[in-house]
Amino acid sequence: MKKRRIFCILVLAMAISALTACGRNGSSEADTAPESTGNTRNESDDTTAASKEKKKVVFWYSHTGDEATCFEDAIKAYNESQDKYEVEGLSVTDKQKIIVAISGNEAPNVIEASNQDIISYAANGLIEPVSDLAAAENYSLTDRFAKQALDANTLNDKTYGIPLASIIIQMFYNKDILEEIGYSEPPKTMEELYEMAVKATEVDGNGTITRLGYPLFPLASARQELIYAFGGRWWAEDGLTLTPNNSGILDSLNMNLKYRSLYGVGKVQEFVATANTNRYTENDMFFAGKQLFRFDGPWLAAMIKNFNSDVNYGVALIPGTEANPELEGTSRYETNSLTIPVVANEKEGAWDFAKYFTTSQATKELLIGIANLPTQLSLYDDPDILSQPNFDVFIEALKMENGIQYPKIEDLSKYTSLIEEYVDYAYNGMKTPEEVLKELAEQAKLLK
Repeated sequence: MKKRRIFCILVLAMAISALTACGRNGSSEADTAPESTGNTRNESDDTTAASKEKKKVVFWYSHTGDEATCFEDAIKAYNESQDKYEVEGLSVTDKQKIIVAISGNEAPNVIEASNQDIISYAANGLIEPVSDLAAAENYSLTDRFAKQALDANTLNDKTYGIPLASIIIQMFYNKDILEEIGYSEPPKTMEELYEMAVKATEVDGNGTITRLGYPLFPLASARQELIYAFGGRWWAEDGLTLTPNNSGILDSLNMNLKYRSLYGVGKVQEFVATANTNRYTENDMFFAGKQLFRFDGPWLAAMIKNFNSDVNYGVALIPGTEANPELEGTSRYETNSLTIPVVANEKEGAWDFAKYFTTSQATKELLIGIANLPTQLSLYDDPDILSQPNFDVFIEALKMENGIQYPKIEDLSKYTSLIEEYVDYAYNGMKTPEEVLKELAEQAKLLK
């Protein structure tokens, strides 16, 4: 998933007051200053000495800009919560730099990464199983985190990442467009969605699409959530068996192509190309009221606000089909997690920090700040979390525990690239859906 830039939302006022009160217990300098003994010593000397006594823990995280500010606030909260460790945070987005570092002897002590990267690092023996660290002190991961969050970071029965944030997708819709075409509620099935999409689509005198009904972009959602809604699966539940040639995928591609054929494949591609160029900018098609349905994450609401869009929108679970209504709310499931390199030189401090960073008040404030969903079970019903724009719908989906996780295979990146390539053949009218899935299945046999 491409990285998203999200403006940091101001967090709870009580956190601000808590931070300003840390470290002094309400005492003034005059209250605590020792009587003069002839040696000059001031408060800054004490602070410097205390800082030197703390063990250094280096933390690399993958966020930049305003999101990085939120991470630094959470790091500061940890540093002020105890006097044994001092965490230094650094934004590092270069994956090759991370791999080189954790493969050598100059690795950070803690890394924040996607669960896919964590599984890859684990497969190559580069990171510690945090489940072993938890077991050593009887720290229950299963009592604290959602099962699917832990599963996403588990390889061969060992958990390698402590999940921080959940990433799922659900359905945004334009309320005004829906009302305009005669509906008061979002669709309950994909068949209803298609009907609404056709009624909502507008074209000009040249046949150019000016308003899109069917959720054809972001492209990642068209290749995932639109497929999952029909029961299509690119891989089996075991996470190892690839299943590109199944009826659910075929049903999804056929409805997609049915919509495209109504307006012309070329005209649809023109609109989608422009839409993707402007995605997550002030000219985003959904923000501008030119898209009825949008499959996207909770961060979209924060972007709508930050770009001052006046689009009147709602959020609902992605519908299933008439034949499979139980598929409602199904989407990809990923996490951003914390992990500890094998070569880290301060593992005790890394583990202490990782626990705090994923289960404390600072965790909640961080998630609110970057508009990300929790993995911690206790936050599913937290009023501050549920009060965030549309988080209630996303939390409802999280509780279903029906997220689709990526397979844990060596050639995952090759497989996802092949899926994109062959699905585009179908969408562009170059091959039939049947041809696409048959050829993709042959290619999948060559992967590891």
